[in-house]
Amino acid sequence: MQPALSVLFLTTLIGAGQGLFIALYLAELWGHVGWTPQPQPSFLALGAAAALVLTGLGLLSSFFHLGRPERAWRSATRWRTSWLSREVIVLPLFMAALFVYALAHASGWSAGRPFAMLALGAVGAVLALALYVCTGMIYACLRFLQEWASPLTVINYLLLGLASGFMLAAALAALAAPALLLFYGGGALLATAAAFVGRVASLLRNARLK
Repeated sequence: MQPALSVLFLTTLIGAGQGLFIALYLAELWGHVGWTPQPQPSFLALGAAAALVLTGLGLLSSFFHLGRPERAWRSATRWRTSWLSREVIVLPLFMAALFVYALAHASGWSAGRPFAMLALGAVGAVLALALYVCTGMIYACLRFLQEWASPLTVINYLLLGLASGFMLAAALAALAAPALLLFYGGGALLATAAAFVGRVASLLRNARLK
């Protein structure tokens, strides 16, 4: 299989945006229990805005491999049976959660409302994880493509997205939040190592296929 370049941009950009948001939320969550330094609202707003831009660019790239872009909205009508329809529904919900999260931190509304922000972040994180599953299952459910028809497809998509997201978070921390660099850098290394193991497992499995 040789996927269209727009599909590669779609999955890479959106997956990285999801991973970046999860990295941001984990730092905020763990900061409240004292496991990491508490991120500043301005840093969280910057990171969420970057994740929103990545997700938006990925969504934009998806229109380049549609035969009839004006009918794209119809893809959401088969959500009962189609993983693509579920992805189309979850993606804008995730982007909406990103926008509200970034706006709340940028406007100062988050000050003095830690539990509300943690709840909002939890909603965004759940949507990000659901989006990983939906996107991965688009390929994993194709039984006639044995190389993709495996739970490893979903797992690897999740791990690679997290690795990308934590690396982006580490880059942002190096610029705006040095105290979080160890947390994000360590997370990037762990996620990358896990993604490497998952990818090797997938290659070994595919080598045994007939």
